Amino acid sequence: MKPGFLKYDPQAPCPQYLEDLATGYWFSEVLFTAVEAGLFTLLAGGGMSAAEIAEALGFSIHGTERFLGALCALGLIGRDGDVFFNTRLSETYLVRGREHYQGDSILWRKHLASSWRGLKECLEAGGRVSYPPPGESRECMGQRVGRYIRAMDNVARYKVQEILPIFEGVFDTGRVLDVGSGSGAVAAGFLEQYPGLAATLVDIPEVLELTKMLMEERGLGGRVTCHPANILEPGALPQGPFDLVILSNILHIYTEKEGALLLSRAAGCLGAAGFLLVHDFFPEHRPEKAALMDLNMLINTYNGKVLSSRWVRERLEARGLCSTELVPLRSDTALVIAARDAGALEKLKLAPGVIRPDRSLLIS
Repeated sequence: MKPGFLKYDPQAPCPQYLEDLATGYWFSEVLFTAVEAGLFTLLAGGGMSAAEIAEALGFSIHGTERFLGALCALGLIGRDGDVFFNTRLSETYLVRGREHYQGDSILWRKHLASSWRGLKECLEAGGRVSYPPPGESRECMGQRVGRYIRAMDNVARYKVQEILPIFEGVFDTGRVLDVGSGSGAVAAGFLEQYPGLAATLVDIPEVLELTKMLMEERGLGGRVTCHPANILEPGALPQGPFDLVILSNILHIYTEKEGALLLSRAAGCLGAAGFLLVHDFFPEHRPEKAALMDLNMLINTYNGKVLSSRWVRERLEARGLCSTELVPLRSDTALVIAARDAGALEKLKLAPGVIRPDRSLLIS
């Protein structure tokens, strides 16, 4: 499903699409400012007048009234007479402390905006030109990593809710390996769904310090083992077999060579009846978002690249695995799921009529 402003006819004699692209930052700046000011958290559970909101946030009443008008037009708040209130979307995703809060992710996007303004320089250089300051202190690096991990945790918490129904009834007990786990939110979703599972989370030490805290907050600390490692180094992954190996939004950080290495190593950790879950951006699903994420990798990583699902499947099949075709999620990412035996894939809750004569899977 395309966002409204992308539903355009490239042959139409109208420049409105170009105008909408050129003013895209108007939309994001309104959202950034409201989240950063804590407006949606202020309105949680009840409505307020423009004057009350202005006083609470330290804004002028004149500016606040116009700002609230923009938020109403965008569907982020509603109005009943002189009272403004959160819409269901904002009450669910933009109130700090709520289970599915997305504010950290949204403000991380604001943080990335400054590096995007250097796109021309990146194109001239052929890659990233903006780096953390030389000699960055451990404290500053920890804060930066913390903001990033909390941002990705916001996203992963709702992504895993789209993934779990596919695995309904598959696991009773077993071992999960989350490679490049970040906050561990994807693994945590499986642990909460299946009390008999335990997970090993692999990431660099600076990330796992925060991951441990997040797992404790979710009451999962006793079922999680943190394995500090650079996942590209030889011997970085713990010995299997694992019943579920997760590569969630990790392949796009690396080159094709490094991605192939990670897929091969992840496949080597897989048990006889286990599943390898690849969750990422793919150009075959939401191509505009995937292409922009690919540029984001050019700007903000050393050598990251968005890969096609076909490329992923070919590497998995070269390791002797059977894989699904692309499994699209409702949001902007998708899945490729693999196993040693195609019979294992038949346990997954995918669309009916997806098994081809060769027993590989195809989304209809």
